[in-house]
Amino acid sequence: MRRLIPILALALVSCQSLEVTNPNLPDRARATQQPTAAESFVSTAFRTWWPVAGHDDYPSWAFATMAREITSGFADFGQLEVSAEPRNAWNNSPVNARRNVNESPWQGMYRTISSVNDALTAIEGGLLIVDTARTIRTKAVGKFIQGISHGYLGLYFDKAVVVDETVDLDAGPPPFVPYPEVIAAAIAQLDAAISTAQTSNFTLPVDSWLYVAMSRDQFVQLANSFVARLLVYSARSRAERAAVDWNEVISRVDAGIKTDFAPVAQVDILWDDWKRLVARVRTASRPSDFGRPAYWLLGPADSTNGFVNWAATPVANRVAFQLRTKDRRIQGAGGPSTPGTYVGYNNNNIFDPSRGTYRFSHYYFARYGTGTSWQTGPEPAMLVSEMDLLKAEALIRLNRANEAIPLINKTRIANGQLPPVTIDGPPDEPGCVPRKLNGACGSLWDALRHEKKMEGVGVSGVIAYFDARGWQALPENTFVQLPVPGSELATLLLPNYTFGGPGGESSAPAPDPEQCPVALPRCP
Repeated sequence: MRRLIPILALALVSCQSLEVTNPNLPDRARATQQPTAAESFVSTAFRTWWPVAGHDDYPSWAFATMAREITSGFADFGQLEVSAEPRNAWNNSPVNARRNVNESPWQGMYRTISSVNDALTAIEGGLLIVDTARTIRTKAVGKFIQGISHGYLGLYFDKAVVVDETVDLDAGPPPFVPYPEVIAAAIAQLDAAISTAQTSNFTLPVDSWLYVAMSRDQFVQLANSFVARLLVYSARSRAERAAVDWNEVISRVDAGIKTDFAPVAQVDILWDDWKRLVARVRTASRPSDFGRPAYWLLGPADSTNGFVNWAATPVANRVAFQLRTKDRRIQGAGGPSTPGTYVGYNNNNIFDPSRGTYRFSHYYFARYGTGTSWQTGPEPAMLVSEMDLLKAEALIRLNRANEAIPLINKTRIANGQLPPVTIDGPPDEPGCVPRKLNGACGSLWDALRHEKKMEGVGVSGVIAYFDARGWQALPENTFVQLPVPGSELATLLLPNYTFGGPGGESSAPAPDPEQCPVALPRCP
């Protein structure tokens, strides 16, 4: 049998034999000529994409802690090193104990791509999967999986290889291309999924494929929403985010999801370990005992000067505090110790002080992931509110801020139980939400960012990082993208390289997130 190894380096090293014989398994060519086998390559592929797209531990914990969305003092999953302040460069050594931060997404995405490419190659060669409708469904979903897999490679890495069903790996190694080209290829694949789907009518069952019962039209909407994500989140800097085609973002959002995309978990098949660990409760006195919502996430809602003073304190001297807020996602109506709908207060410090008290937080997460919900129920992965707020950002950037106000107020009022914002921002009154780092009431831009962060926490472990680099909110010298894994480079006999750290390539500049992209009241 000749099996395609989904780790790209092994597929590219043409001088090495990859022939492995196993008489008990059919070879790839024969397997993909069996219609139901080829279909299963696609119908099971989402399961390998899902974990490394923000729903398992790598790279979620590294990205969420770098974005200062979640804070933790544990070393698991590479988070301790990458979230240390001041920031250091990423250790891209092939023997780094935390190398799965970039190895897992790299290998997981190419494993997924390899699987769907086998089926798509067979379909292009004339294979009929039972009937025309099932063949079209398999091709459409295959192109969709191909697109979101290449898309996340483009979101994570500085470069990658685009490998679709037209690439003959036996003809020689395809080249690395920079992330903008990877993103463009991914969008083209998603558009191919859309155009293919529109040639037939089909449904997807809840227990496989994308793990949501879905019509053809809902599938097309989901593909458009993923395009919106790729357009926005691929930006590595404030300048790149400003240069996004925001009119196209609006078009994709308008054509996108109308209900939340929430795959239904199945024990030992599909689950969301990111949600489990963010909400994990081992004892009643230690909720969120692995990681906790960070003050950078919650602090702008503080109506006292607790957060203002905390942020102005030298990093090494910061200690946890209790905030007070009118945002009912953070604090209930009964007072500062009353749980909000998303997070609650717990005064235990669960991390080692020697690793930095700036990592401490008195807040736990409870919106998702509690009990067994992370492996038995719907796992929100893309919310309508995310799309609404991407559109609101687009409208602000296009100097149509008045049109953005209702979109920002949707979750602000319904979920935060906060007074509506206007073009001036939140009402300028005591306890306004959000506040700036100098204590003044925030702008409309600040309100947008607060809503995006509060509504996104716990949904995916990686999106806060994508937003932070595009809003210039990452701590200085954080790496803004991952390098190709060191093990991959070593196999290819290519020089190792890395990002981040003082003076390093792809290092974030000093944060300045309150600067508005256009002229707005209360903007610097």
